[in-house]
Amino acid sequence: MKNIICIFQGDLKSVAKNLIIFVVVLGIAILPALYAWFNIASNWDPYSATSGMSFAVCSLDKGYEYDGLKINVGDKLVDGLEGNTQMGWVIVDTEEEATTGVTRGDYYASVVIPEDFSENLLSIVTGKFRQADMHYYVNEKKNAIAPKITDKVVGTLQEKIDSEYVGTLAETIAKVLGVTNNELSKDKEQIADRITNALNDAKDEVKIFANSMDLLVTTLDSIDTLVESGKDLLPAIEQRLAKAGVFTGDVTDTLKATRNTAAQIASTLEDLISSGSVYMTDISARMDDAFGDLSSDAAAAADKLAKIEVVNKRILAVNNRALSILQTIQSDFGIDCSKAISRLEAANDKQNSIIAKIEDACNKIKSTGALPADLKSELEQLVAEAETELTSAESEFDVIEQKIDSAITKSFSSLDDIADYLQSLGSGTNQIPDTFEDASDIVGNLRKVLLGLKDYLLDISEKIGRIVDKVNEIKNDNTIESLVLPIIEDPEALGKFLSSPVGYETEKIYPIENYGSAMTPFYSSLALWVGGVVLVAVLSVDLTKRDRQRLVKEPGSTQQFFGRYLIFFFLGQIQALIIALGDLFFLKVQCQNPLLFILGCLISSFIYTLIIYSLTITFSVIGKALAVIILVLQIAGAGGTFPIEVLPAPFQALSPFLPFKYGVNLLREAVGGVCAEGYLQNLGKLLIFIIPALILGLLLRKPCIKIIAFFNKKIEESDLVI
Repeated sequence: MKNIICIFQGDLKSVAKNLIIFVVVLGIAILPALYAWFNIASNWDPYSATSGMSFAVCSLDKGYEYDGLKINVGDKLVDGLEGNTQMGWVIVDTEEEATTGVTRGDYYASVVIPEDFSENLLSIVTGKFRQADMHYYVNEKKNAIAPKITDKVVGTLQEKIDSEYVGTLAETIAKVLGVTNNELSKDKEQIADRITNALNDAKDEVKIFANSMDLLVTTLDSIDTLVESGKDLLPAIEQRLAKAGVFTGDVTDTLKATRNTAAQIASTLEDLISSGSVYMTDISARMDDAFGDLSSDAAAAADKLAKIEVVNKRILAVNNRALSILQTIQSDFGIDCSKAISRLEAANDKQNSIIAKIEDACNKIKSTGALPADLKSELEQLVAEAETELTSAESEFDVIEQKIDSAITKSFSSLDDIADYLQSLGSGTNQIPDTFEDASDIVGNLRKVLLGLKDYLLDISEKIGRIVDKVNEIKNDNTIESLVLPIIEDPEALGKFLSSPVGYETEKIYPIENYGSAMTPFYSSLALWVGGVVLVAVLSVDLTKRDRQRLVKEPGSTQQFFGRYLIFFFLGQIQALIIALGDLFFLKVQCQNPLLFILGCLISSFIYTLIIYSLTITFSVIGKALAVIILVLQIAGAGGTFPIEVLPAPFQALSPFLPFKYGVNLLREAVGGVCAEGYLQNLGKLLIFIIPALILGLLLRKPCIKIIAFFNKKIEESDLVI
């Protein structure tokens, strides 16, 4: 023990007596602190200074007008960017300027809003749904972090457009109500009466239309009976048709209305089938967005993938509706729709497979923080195959669309012939057999269609009746007033609510004031390790002959180890104090418990210097190199910057064996807010590293002395390495 103290005292005297050595030691003590302070200061609050990052915006939007509703999202977006300091916005006039600027590196990113952007947004009112797409260009070569920032900015722009779009539609709906506050308050019952009268009129018209179906079905039954009875019953036919002549005018009008509705069947079916491709485009975009977040935020990526299932289920619903219509057309009109049906069924199988794969991918991401390349590839392949099936279904439908239109036209032409014949029957009955023989093939199918239409109309009539009953129930209370008044008084409030119906409040647990304070544990721990490396690079770990002469007796290896280590420990503690006090009082970082922060720095320095000293005294120059290698591994694998869960598998496996991990977590507890259990747990794990360090420096050193001595001799002979 006396030799250990003598060695340490001798080292202190050497520093005190030699001015040059004193200056060098002073520099060694301050240098790690400067390293920590510069890094913390440079990262203090980088996201508040993004206004210096140039981001180009080009709006080519021509706007759109529909039934008095005018909208130009592009101009509104550009106007909204004035005064916005989130980025360094640069408004350009052409798409070429925007893309060329990104390519040259003048802009970090750019967004181009196409000419039909507003028109596509309002495609909901035309029934031809088209997604409104912005073109986003980003230069990922210019900076590694900048694309992450610009991606968030584009996401914010998209959310803003979505919010304003929904809000504008909601405001318009509220204004179209056309009811004033006074009118609603004074004449509430009259308004309710107007509503019920309109509904009752609609109900009566629907019933009349449904009854017309009965008349038409009765006529068809009569025709069928007449065809079977033959020419012997022609007088009876004349008599019955004469009675039917009373309503042939109404039947003709009904046929015209029904023909107009039926003519839209093929068009509607085409829209149904083609909408699947639009949804698939949305799925591809959402999937790319989710994959883009995998490296930075795995949890968010999993959530985005999970939400894609909603779109898959919409496609399934649309396809099932189209399948039902195609199967009815095939059975009732005899048109071969089997190829289109097969394609839609195959597309549904792909959608179910995508849903299953998405669930597997989400579970994998949540459990490992990453998505295997093969699973990602399978998911992308399924999406591509689903798009192909839907495109093929559209192509197959194009082949049969004309046949469907022809069949509908033919059916109604036959009914027109029947109606015309009923009116002109008096000119001669000798043509009845031939005419009825041509029509008899379609009478059965038409009868089935008309009965189905009748049931549908009666169901509508019943629903309208229930609505009328509900309106009458609430006419005498304040329900209408309480619902409508807020809308007509403040349509903008309705728009704001519908554009963002769900809000959230953030409650931060262990809040951190700024990014610099959040990074203080990492850079302070890094500076402490760097300080230990600098110590072994400048100071000798071996005793000189002069050191040995000052001792009473020759020291053993253990005495030499601890005797020389004390100077490293002493200077390491000075480094830790300078770093900790500078963080607290010079940089004024956030720290909930300064005493535990200082204690954490002192203990971390002790562990780091002991490990580095043991490596150096055992392996000499090789030990110094190993200390630097361990430093590099700890920067990448200790979870100081990115969460350990998102690191590659080798680093995740190595992380528990790195002292840096526990040193950083120890300081985080003091900075963000102390959890006693967490602080003590990290402290205990950090102190465990004393054991391998002592084994390395005391036990493994003896077998390595001769080998390292030979190695050092060869290095000295090279005159290259100090």
